[in-house]
Amino acid sequence: NSLRCSVQITMQISSPKISLDLFNFGTEAALSLEAHGIGLVVLYRTRVSGVVINKVEVNNILYNYQNDDTIDISGYRHSGTVYKPGTVVNSDPQICSSVTCSETATLQTSGCGPLEHCQGNGICMSASTCTVTGPTVIDVHGHMNSIQGRCAYSLFSTPSLPDFHVVGNFRDRRRKDVSFLDSVTLRVDGHDIHLEQGGRVQLDDSTLTLSSSSQLVHGVQLSKDQAGVTAKLSLSNLNISVFFDGDTTQILLEGPAGSSVEGLCGNS
Repeated sequence: NSLRCSVQITMQISSPKISLDLFNFGTEAALSLEAHGIGLVVLYRTRVSGVVINKVEVNNILYNYQNDDTIDISGYRHSGTVYKPGTVVNSDPQICSSVTCSETATLQTSGCGPLEHCQGNGICMSASTCTVTGPTVIDVHGHMNSIQGRCAYSLFSTPSLPDFHVVGNFRDRRRKDVSFLDSVTLRVDGHDIHLEQGGRVQLDDSTLTLSSSSQLVHGVQLSKDQAGVTAKLSLSNLNISVFFDGDTTQILLEGPAGSSVEGLCGNS
């Protein structure tokens, strides 16, 4: 911060002249001591509630030709205690809340964002949703775009799970000028799980028989009801859910805050 003002206290002790300077930099502060004289020892201590916090010292006996000493006395007071810049005032990992004294000696409160929730242990979790319906893709940022081609497009992947990809297969139906989402493919550890029209599910070249009870296939929990087919993949701190009803797919990612999404769901 910029220097706003300073106060100088000058005193004469025997022959040496001693100056004590207080510098104000907005929320920050510095203390400087200057004293000239061979064989001189001058010491000033800063105290808060009787507790010594800092000291400035000119010692011409121990250190030859030392004439000045300057220290940063910036800090933040909270409940009668002084906290240096960059230190934690209090923290509660169960609610992901932390209060710190910043580098500029101001109080900063941090926690989970408005679209996040605290998992505990100081970990903030976020939930991101991507929707593909017909030719339209609404990515996790709420941006919308339309698919024009009749190809397979990467919808979703995340660096946190490099062996898992969601691919959307588009083709025309009655109208030849519009491309529609026809099926969804989950690529898991080298295997393809195809979510197709009419609730059909194919594992590579084999047809799976699903019910409302989850069936584990290569780490993916598959289930089917009247609404459509749901595929879920869960790791220690990452949950992915893919739903497909023949026209629309919804992909939900729940993971640590800042988890990145690639493919059309990351940037439509």
